[in-house]
Formats: sequence, C-alpha cells, structure tokens
Amino acid sequence: MPTVGTTQYRILYRDIDSMGILYYGRYLALFELGRVEFMREQGFVYREMEDQLGLMLPVTAAHCRYKTPLEYDDLALIRTWVSAWGPATLRFAHEIHSQNTGLLCATGEVELGCLSRQSRRPARLPAGFVEMLKRTAPDSKGRKRGNPLAEAPK
Repeated sequence: MPTVGTTQYRILYRDIDSMGILYYGRYLALFELGRVEFMREQGFVYREMEDQLGLMLPVTAAHCRYKTPLEYDDLALIRTWVSAWGPATLRFAHEIHSQNTGLLCATGEVELGCLSRQSRRPARLPAGFVEMLKRTAPDSKGRKRGNPLAEAPK
C-alpha cells in the first residue's frame, strides 16, 4: 500500500472563473502542490534536486477527471501518492476533495521524467529519491502505460 500525502489549499478569488467555480487549469496546479509537498514530507526537496544534483522532473503527461466543482473559499484537500515509477520516470496520482462537503472533486495522474538540467537528456532518478520511492510505493515499481487512473489507496 503506497504512502498517501495530504495537503490543504483554500480556494481564492484568483482561482475561480466567471462561473464562480475553480478554473479547470488550477486543478493541475493543485496536483503540483500535492506532489511538491508529498516529496517534502518524505524528506526530498525538489529544489535541492535541481540545484545540487543538476536534475529536473518535467511533466511528460497529465490527466484530470473533474467530478464536482470547488468554489471560492472552499478548502481543498489534495491526496497524493506514487502510482508507478521506474529508473527515470514516475507517476503521481491525485484526488482533490472538498473538505467543506467531503465530496470528491477531481482525480488525476501526472507523469514526470528525470532529465539532466545541463544536457536536457534523460537521466536516472537519484539514489536517494529511489530509496524514498521504495519506502513509500514499494508495490508501484514499473512503468504504467496508458491513461487509466490509479485506484486510490484506502
């Protein structure tokens, strides 16, 4: 069973569209917030990977399924876990819930590839990061193909 990280975010006026609901593109920003905080909770700071190791993790694929809208001042609860990983790629799965209503608002996955910052060529994930993946998502090793959304851990 993978480790699940949780992060909260209060929906601000800057986040909503003319219909009064969270703008659809902001869900991907909430996925990013969940990913970054998940890694930080596990002792791995992404900024240090870029600055000290010269590696970066650009998004190579993203998928979001919208279920129920979030509105201004709602408190979003972002659940994040690693759904698949390999030597140079990883995939995070996300759920966004309204903490106000408890409803599931969106699900999605984001795949990232590890690149050398200097050459922009594929690189292996650093050893410390792989150790974190082994600890937090031992059953998720192996690249997952296609677009199906991962089943949420209980």
